[in-house]
Amino acid sequence: MADRGDIKVCHVVSYRDPAYIRTRNLRAAISHIEGVELFDATNARRGFLRYFETLWKMIRIRFRHNPDIYVLGFRGHEIFWAVRLIAIGKPLLFDEFMSPSDALLSEGKGGGPGRLVGALIFPLEWLCLTLSARCLTDTILHQQFIAERFAVREEKIDVVYVGAVEPQTALPGPGGGADKPLSVLFYGTFLPLHGMDVLLRACKLVENEPIEFRIIGGKGNALARFQQLLGELNPGNVVHDTWVDFDELQSVLIPRADLCLGGPFGGTPQARRVITGKTFQFLAQSKATVIGRVDEPVAFVDRRNCLLVEQGSPESLAAAFQWAAANRQELATIGGNGRRLFDKQFSVGALAAQIEPALRAVL
Repeated sequence: MADRGDIKVCHVVSYRDPAYIRTRNLRAAISHIEGVELFDATNARRGFLRYFETLWKMIRIRFRHNPDIYVLGFRGHEIFWAVRLIAIGKPLLFDEFMSPSDALLSEGKGGGPGRLVGALIFPLEWLCLTLSARCLTDTILHQQFIAERFAVREEKIDVVYVGAVEPQTALPGPGGGADKPLSVLFYGTFLPLHGMDVLLRACKLVENEPIEFRIIGGKGNALARFQQLLGELNPGNVVHDTWVDFDELQSVLIPRADLCLGGPFGGTPQARRVITGKTFQFLAQSKATVIGRVDEPVAFVDRRNCLLVEQGSPESLAAAFQWAAANRQELATIGGNGRRLFDKQFSVGALAAQIEPALRAVL
């Protein structure tokens, strides 16, 4: 499928979740650029066969349409060499949305064996970045990190924010009135950067306040650790579900929440460099959003377009919950200001303006 234009771009993805938000928004941003004809080589399968499916689609596009540029989306490390071969003679943009080696080495993902794997894949990741015409990432902080860690010129790395699925119709508002407990929502995969221990301890600190928390997500060891701490703290104000369909999340649960938790709260090295995907989703849906402070130069202003908290601090997070509960009349205004910030800096149109210079620079 393609949109007609004078620059042919092939977007290549082979990830276990083909509808991952980074994938969807990067593709939408490219197709939004005037004069670009987009061809999509994204997998539908989720197992091992997805790699062959993606590469076969890419081969067919190469011979039928001969794109001018290839964009290898997250997580392209696994098929980089095959993609580089098929796209030989054409510029390749590589999305370093997340560093796998850093997740293993610095975030403790996988424990001791994970650190060993991280050390082994580091040189392979360096080659992916070095052999690509340009690299993409999601924050200026990540751009600086990649340049320093992998000795890649910072001018070669372009920042394209994650963005969100933008609602096309009006969605229902919060379900509770002023006499109801404040409804607070979090969803995620419980990565170290999310700081689930910080969140649970903050929930415990406001256990006697009129605040209710719904936490969604978790899997594997991270879920086990969360459930263990949940059992130890036993906060009476937390409801946990391991999974909810994204459409229900977007169309029902987020609109009905009074306050949404974007994070990150973990205070890990990676947490200090990211703006989470859920933060963009909440802003897009005009929700008052609690965000862990990072040094990214975007216009997050506490109690104006979001609520800012110190990472790694249950006390700071609990104080934000208490302020929101005491100032519920301010939350709609904060959510509306957050949406205006989203439209200006993180909408599909804004993302298109961020990636277009990278595409034109390699022609």
